[in-house]
Amino acid sequence: MSILLYNTLTKRTEPFQPMTSGTVRMFVCGPTVYDLSHLGHAKTYTQFDFIARFLRKSGYRVTYAQNITDVDDKIIRRAEELGVAPRELSARYEARYLEDMAALRNTSVDTYERAHDHIDDIVAQVRALIDRGHAYRLDDGWYFDLATFPAYGKLSGRTHVEAEDSIARIDENAQKRNAGDFALWKARKPGEPYWDTPLGPGRPGWHIEDTAITEAIFGPQYDLHGGAVDLIFPHHEAEIAQQEAASGKVPLVRHWLHTGLLRVDGAKMAKSTGNFLTIRQALDLADFRTLRYAFLSQHYRSSMEFNDTTLGNARAARRRVENFARLVDPTHTESPAARALAERTRGLFFERLSNDLDTPGALAALFEHIREQNRGGEPPGPSALALLREVDELFDAFDLERPAGDDAYIEAELARRRELRAARRFAEADKIRDGLRARGILIEDTPDTTRWWPEKL
Repeated sequence: MSILLYNTLTKRTEPFQPMTSGTVRMFVCGPTVYDLSHLGHAKTYTQFDFIARFLRKSGYRVTYAQNITDVDDKIIRRAEELGVAPRELSARYEARYLEDMAALRNTSVDTYERAHDHIDDIVAQVRALIDRGHAYRLDDGWYFDLATFPAYGKLSGRTHVEAEDSIARIDENAQKRNAGDFALWKARKPGEPYWDTPLGPGRPGWHIEDTAITEAIFGPQYDLHGGAVDLIFPHHEAEIAQQEAASGKVPLVRHWLHTGLLRVDGAKMAKSTGNFLTIRQALDLADFRTLRYAFLSQHYRSSMEFNDTTLGNARAARRRVENFARLVDPTHTESPAARALAERTRGLFFERLSNDLDTPGALAALFEHIREQNRGGEPPGPSALALLREVDELFDAFDLERPAGDDAYIEAELARRRELRAARRFAEADKIRDGLRARGILIEDTPDTTRWWPEKL
């Protein structure tokens, strides 16, 4: 089945066609490690973790790289505030970022590449731009000359800063030839980290590290570049200008994918405004599976409002799947109709994912399967379990493997509680409820039965 993806560069949904058949070289802009990562980062990186998993599941050999910006103005300013060396600060927060990704089960990245380790590659790319006439020198470093690259703006459709652009990374100097020219190499300033190079003592600009890194590991062209939508301009425009001007090869990237923003009260979540929740704070509110479900149940290109309702809906949806999984009898001899239902659902599930990663549509197919299975009167068996496990290979959002002993104990306690309630011994029944709660198990009485689920979902 062919995969269709929306391409930010062409502004249309089109067949995904890597430059080398069966192989995907994928790069996603990583964090600037000057503080703890926030939940907006979690959304972006969880959705690209899913994309890498899906491409691998579809048979592609994926190399997924992410950069770590560990030398930057933000790091220098924060290190000065805290009275530590910039390198010490960036190493501290890089380690915490990697811990956060592991806690979210974002496991698809093959290589994290630090800017610090690619200074020679950065210098080489700046020198190539100088040699080709795309760069000029001012008193504070080397700049890219946008007048030499007429294609600037082809990704975003514009060339000027607007609201929610990464304006903190626009380099100001009254002597610049063009207002949008950006720094490639920043001249040394007292008290700041620097490298002695043929460009003069200094350090990289923000945009140049990404293209120097991708050229070093992938060459001047590759298959898929991702990031949040607020990076399209100016950051990704700058990447295109740098690499295509330096190499003369077009396009830098065949497919550009961008995720929607995470919003709180309608505003973009961002450290610069103080409007953010760290990943660690979020994991105190919800299990990693609930957060993954909340992110992945939204289409990757959609913005997402984060609030208690979002988490509540994600918990409830997870609960439906996990309650269904607990009904599965892997020893049940299924009817041909049950096996056909699972196969039909699987086909529809992957068909929807193949259409621009339609995760809401894929999950809708799963929930329709659960409804049909529950209506059929036949207990779910091996084919239903296989389907759930295949879904969770991608989503990693469902607890399908709860120890049978735990379930047996809980069900026995609930049966005893029902007997006590029937005998109107409510105080003793409440003690069982409270004991289960102490073990992290919540229960809900309905007219027909009593449901239960883990408290932290």
